[in-house]
Amino acid sequence: MKVAIDSSQSSGSVAIHDGLHLLYSSYFDIRITHSETLMPELDRALQMCGAKPADITEVYVCSGPGSFTGLRIGIATAKGIAYGLNVPVISYNSLEMAALSCYSRSSRILSVIDAKMQEVYAALYDVDFQELIAPCVLKPEELLSWPLQGSLVCGSAAAILEPFAAEYQLQITCQAHRIPKAELLFYLSEYRDPKIYADDDLAQLEPTYLRESTAQIKANLASGKQVDQQR
Repeated sequence: MKVAIDSSQSSGSVAIHDGLHLLYSSYFDIRITHSETLMPELDRALQMCGAKPADITEVYVCSGPGSFTGLRIGIATAKGIAYGLNVPVISYNSLEMAALSCYSRSSRILSVIDAKMQEVYAALYDVDFQELIAPCVLKPEELLSWPLQGSLVCGSAAAILEPFAAEYQLQITCQAHRIPKAELLFYLSEYRDPKIYADDDLAQLEPTYLRESTAQIKANLASGKQVDQQR
């Protein structure tokens, strides 16, 4: 039995697959920490499917980019399960997970996630779901220098491109396609070589951050101001 967890953003998601079918999928955005929600939701999912933790054979997890705290909790949870049950962890990034929700081989896909600090995480994929521009963090206006013409825009920050939809012939996905869903992690192996961590390799599984945390950035800015004031 496979389990998938995503805590890369303020929301969270858990899914269970038996190797043939998706058995369970849940999404929650209730504004309390993932440390309070993730394991109880996973326990509930197993109970609903009539399964036990010992039935888990693989753990899928979203490695980021996204919320620093959420990613640490998700990765730690995946590692804990893997170490305890001696099963592998399969990892994918949040931008390709979001892009898969609307992949149709008909257009390029721009995947965008809110990175806070007036920035977004973004990646661009071609009609064959191959990476044209790798995941990065940048100001929203910087996206306009990318080859976006006719792209389908998805991800939790897709609405940020709505003012430019007509000029660039962008297709902005509806809200339903902007919700992060852990179940998508099960199907990414059809398009991506999975990153598999097992045994001693588990220690190498780390969150994909792309930049310093918001708290660290603010601390650096404050430190810089203090230095300026001392001069």
